[in-house]
Amino acid sequence: MTLLTKGMGAITKIITKKASRAKGEAKLKKLNKKDEARFQGVYSKHMKALKAVNKPAVKEHGKRLDEIKARVTKGKSKEDMKDILAAGEKLGRALIRKPKDRVKMYDDLPDIRQRFRGAPGKQRRLVKGEKNWMKRADILQKDRLKKYPPTEKKYKGKGIDKR
Repeated sequence: MTLLTKGMGAITKIITKKASRAKGEAKLKKLNKKDEARFQGVYSKHMKALKAVNKPAVKEHGKRLDEIKARVTKGKSKEDMKDILAAGEKLGRALIRKPKDRVKMYDDLPDIRQRFRGAPGKQRRLVKGEKNWMKRADILQKDRLKKYPPTEKKYKGKGIDKR
């Protein structure tokens, strides 16, 4: 709770935790929308370019969708929806080839600020200035492993006697 005073009139304003939380959530929602819009714009440009390069896969996808919509159910049944999703996944696999280095895969996509944001203090300083969220995650994971190394402790099972 905070108390603000202004000038001679001593105007008081009390901000509760609930109100500040609501304000923060509204700000975060606005930030998320902005990030998502930017990401969607860049992603759609990428997909258009990939579709322009890989015409046979796009034509095959179009033919498959036409077959599904030509059925009696006209693409409205559950089975048709499953087939449409499967066709979309097949097109996605044909267009996007996964590179060996997953970090570089997301290099040219815009930053999503909420993903893998370090906790205030040391972690925030570690990831400061890093735009790629995959690299931020990598930095935080390395720090976590340095701080808490994996244990080599062996656990014995109950009732098992290996003599």
